[in-house]
Amino acid sequence: MPSENRSNYKKIQVWIPLPLWNELVSMGYSSPTNAVITALQLLTTNSQDTPIDSQETPMSTELGELKIRLEEKNASDEIRITELKENYQNRIEDFKKQMYSLDNQLRTKDDQIEKLNENMHKQAVHIQTLIQEIGQLNVKLIPENTESKKPWWKFWK
Repeated sequence: MPSENRSNYKKIQVWIPLPLWNELVSMGYSSPTNAVITALQLLTTNSQDTPIDSQETPMSTELGELKIRLEEKNASDEIRITELKENYQNRIEDFKKQMYSLDNQLRTKDDQIEKLNENMHKQAVHIQTLIQEIGQLNVKLIPENTESKKPWWKFWK
């Protein structure tokens, strides 16, 4: 840090656990000043605001990448949900058309069955009439016996 800018800064001293410091170094922070400034900026800013210090740090770029990935995933999920909704709407319409077609077929079959029942009833009436006419004809064809019957023991005469 240059000496002419020291008036704009406040010196603090902190002790941090050694494993935490090793993790910060592995993330690319080579000085404790940059790490503390970035951490304090993250604490004081909202998730939508940009940090006060405009220098890019590995942590801020990683957070930015995560935000971008999350937005892309949300957008792709919304597109997928929209496609699924359209697909389901199309399937529902197809099912409605099928149901309408099947309903029409059932109505047609009901009408055909009703007509067949009417024809069968007419045929049954016609057959009954024919049976009665045949019975009357049989009675007319049998000659009437005008003679009196002989007793059975007089069969030789």
